[in-house]
Amino acid sequence: MSAPRCDAGAQGMLGKALARAAGVPARVRTWFYSDATSAALAWLAAIALCAGVLAWFFVASPYGAPTAPVYAEF
Repeated sequence: MSAPRCDAGAQGMLGKALARAAGVPARVRTWFYSDATSAALAWLAAIALCAGVLAWFFVASPYGAPTAPVYAEF
């Protein structure tokens, strides 16, 4: 038995989609470091997310609490 094969049209469409997707990180990076208002809002959201993670770690989670001495369990 032979493996199923894609027709040439599907491979061409995939190639075009991959070529378009290859430039996406550069376009996003250019937009993120631009002077656009939406980029400033994205920076604000990123900063708020980082601050939220730090607040959760040090305030709400048990992971930020100091460890108890080993002899406290005995």
